[in-house]
Amino acid sequence: MSAPARFILHPTDFSAQSHLAFAHALRLALSNESTLSLLHVGDDAYEDWDRFPAVRKTLVRWGLIAPDAKRRDIQEKLGVGVEKVIAEQKNVVEAITGFFQERPIDFMVLATSGRDGLASWLMPSKAEKIAHQTHVPTLFVPAGGHGCVSLETGAVNLDHVIVPVDQTPDSSEAIERGLRAISAFGSESAKLTLFHVGSTSMPDVRVPDGPWQVEQTVVPSGDPATEIIALASETKANLIAMVTDGAHGFMDVFRGTTTDKVVRHAPCPVLAIPTNN
Repeated sequence: MSAPARFILHPTDFSAQSHLAFAHALRLALSNESTLSLLHVGDDAYEDWDRFPAVRKTLVRWGLIAPDAKRRDIQEKLGVGVEKVIAEQKNVVEAITGFFQERPIDFMVLATSGRDGLASWLMPSKAEKIAHQTHVPTLFVPAGGHGCVSLETGAVNLDHVIVPVDQTPDSSEAIERGLRAISAFGSESAKLTLFHVGSTSMPDVRVPDGPWQVEQTVVPSGDPATEIIALASETKANLIAMVTDGAHGFMDVFRGTTTDKVVRHAPCPVLAIPTNN
């Protein structure tokens, strides 16, 4: 069984898109009583400091602390440690991957925007670069999509989780994390969909015993990323959880792995779990 995240990193560029990802990072830290590191990479630490997401104001708006709460109350009453860090560097990817050498980060939350075709090969999104180099479970919160955490209220909607499965890589951790999510935040009708593309039969996967609702869907042929995105859009899924083993060859690098392509176009957050996690 995978351990709950204890040290969560959320790199932020202070955009509105990043604020939604911040809400997901903060809600996850609350659920796990974790330490949350907010990291910005910029040229001027003095000017940038006041642009960080306001953690206390957010928690007050969510009804979790009183309006007059002190900074120490976040740790003492909610069990969450928060630090804000500015790395004064030019290279965002190097700054973030370097941060992993200083902290025992075991989970990351990233805002992301999609790119296609040659542009994605010559200039992949920083989120994808960072995720490929850091090798920890990463929650991608897409621009223009719907999150599973409300920035305004902190409410979580996790009634439908999709887990793509294949013969390899082993999808057990994605299944486990998906079930854990709907158990914690799903309603009585919450379900997890095991989704396979490429044959007429579902690969042999193990689903832990429990009261959850699990369904299986098989598509005999098609591009896995396209089919995953289509199912998520049609069913208004709240989360896609998938295991990724990276690119295998030149054409995979050019086209992007299945996970990369899903991240670029998914209508909901995507949890990518590296096989070497």
